[in-house]
Amino acid sequence: MADGTFPESPLEFAMFDWIEDSGQPVADIIDHKMKLVEMADKGGFHAWLIAEHQGTPLSVDISPSLMLSAAIQRTKDLHVGALTFCLPWYNPYRLYNEISMLDQMSRGRLELGVGRGVSLLEAKVYGINDLEDSRSRYREALDIFMTACGTDVLNYEGQYNSYHELELHNKPYQSPYPPLWFPSSNKDVIQFTASHGYNTVLPGTAENIRGMLEQYREVWVEHKDDPGRHNAHVATPKLGRSHHILVAETDAEAEALAGPAHTVWSEHIQHLWKKNGQQAPISTARARGSGADQVVVCGAPKTVVQQLVQSIRESTVNYAMLVFSFGNLKPEHAEHSLELFIKDVMPAVRAELGSTKEAAAG
Repeated sequence: MADGTFPESPLEFAMFDWIEDSGQPVADIIDHKMKLVEMADKGGFHAWLIAEHQGTPLSVDISPSLMLSAAIQRTKDLHVGALTFCLPWYNPYRLYNEISMLDQMSRGRLELGVGRGVSLLEAKVYGINDLEDSRSRYREALDIFMTACGTDVLNYEGQYNSYHELELHNKPYQSPYPPLWFPSSNKDVIQFTASHGYNTVLPGTAENIRGMLEQYREVWVEHKDDPGRHNAHVATPKLGRSHHILVAETDAEAEALAGPAHTVWSEHIQHLWKKNGQQAPISTARARGSGADQVVVCGAPKTVVQQLVQSIRESTVNYAMLVFSFGNLKPEHAEHSLELFIKDVMPAVRAELGSTKEAAAG
């Protein structure tokens, strides 16, 4: 890499899932998700990434490690991870060991998202009622994790946790630990994210994402040789954008399926805020945007190719994170959508873009 040049990662595709309450038995929901995982593994996706939420129909999966361990057993090449593990909700010693075990089980296919959690309404389950308390717990848990990765005997004296001569008989498979992710909707954290080299996924319009990624690339280059960078072991950061997506035989069929399912997802993601009489800070309006700003990318394969290519070019991302299973969408429709995407959409998008450098150049 020439000095002053950002190292673009090749364009990759990932699948994201909240593991929602779709109205089906949880056992059936899990079976469906595992089928999607197996399809993504064989279809050339880079990763399957999931959420962590508490007390909401947005997620029946309150422990990402359980779902990820199941996915690891069903895949060979697919990376798996949570965006994010909500660090203030964990005992740091247990978290360290769970992450180490998942990385060992997958032989280095774990992606590690670290954050505080999107809402204090969920953190109350763990007795966390104050924003600064949540931030302090997050910082300490992350510090303990990184410290533990670098030693065989943990000694740590913190505000919330103390460890003395604690033997560690496990380590992550990847050195010093899995690639770190820090997704955020807050443009003010780009300085932190980029200076440490975190992989990230950003929401918003293509224009806004492009602006944030211009800043990210500049800050990354400026700080690429700084000591103590959290994600220094990752040479080419993944810069992503997420879309709900539905591919069907015709545009009309895709729209008819995607609209109602997205409405249910919107109700799920706003559930806790509405329940507590608060305004959700996340916009879920289906009508927002067109072209590169489609909230839901949907249509026949050719339509989806056009929409995705425009989104990637205008936002300059190198990582397309796609939600195939959302709301109350029936499993057979999500699975057929993924099948069409793998067969007809993914290769066409790659051929159209040629390379991520072209996408980044806009």
